[in-house]
Amino acid sequence: MVTDAAIFEAVGEITDPEIPVLTIADLGVLRGVRHEDGETVVTITPTYSGCPAMDLIRHEVELTLRSLNVEGRVET
Repeated sequence: MVTDAAIFEAVGEITDPEIPVLTIADLGVLRGVRHEDGETVVTITPTYSGCPAMDLIRHEVELTLRSLNVEGRVET
């Protein structure tokens, strides 16, 4: 089983598509990882309302969860 800390670390390494020298953890976009009804939930929040990069970031988080063999979803 992959720990929440390991999931947070792996997802946190995703770079921001608009500022690729910063990660979503650096920017505060990654808010948390928790379990709800047997499912991992990753919470992300845009740096500003209407951020166009959120769809791509969500997709990258989903890919990272799959690469870890973690059943989960992303919420904003």
